Amino acid sequence: MSQFDFNAEYVRKLAAGDRDTQQHFTDHFTPILRIKLRTKLRSFQMIEDVRQDTFLRVLEKVRENNGIHVPERLGAFVNSVCNNVMMEYFRESARNRQMPDEIPEIIDDTADPSQNITVKERRKLVADILAELSPKDRSLLMQVFFEERNKDDICREMNVTSEYLRVLIHRAKARFRAILDRFKNNIH
Repeated sequence: MSQFDFNAEYVRKLAAGDRDTQQHFTDHFTPILRIKLRTKLRSFQMIEDVRQDTFLRVLEKVRENNGIHVPERLGAFVNSVCNNVMMEYFRESARNRQMPDEIPEIIDDTADPSQNITVKERRKLVADILAELSPKDRSLLMQVFFEERNKDDICREMNVTSEYLRVLIHRAKARFRAILDRFKNNIH
């Protein structure tokens, strides 16, 4: 039988428990479901559990009084039921995942107290230098280097060309370096 043979008579025989129809049903959908599930599930046992649960639910629905309304869409119905069963398995496995009894202590070997102090000192130095810059230079450097804004957007906002923006950034960086050098000379 092809998928076009799914009709009211097929569904009626399936609901009635006709052995040949049930055999065809499982023979037809087993390879389809295995291919589908193999891409989503990691173990053969889970694939088989979802496949069997899918068949069970489809057969239960077929046997209900109102059953399947459009027998020609049996394949789509089986696919939908399979998706639902698979999602239930995912939720169940996520819910039952337990932490191991003994969790090893995580040691942060990157934390170096002297490095933390250095980073804090550099941040303060940069903030002090930015505070001494003109508001225009400060805003430009902040947008370009800290906020990493798109330079085309900055050009539009400032109403300048990209070539002139490059000049403005160069000048602001030069003023930043000059203040930095002055700070360094005052420290030593």
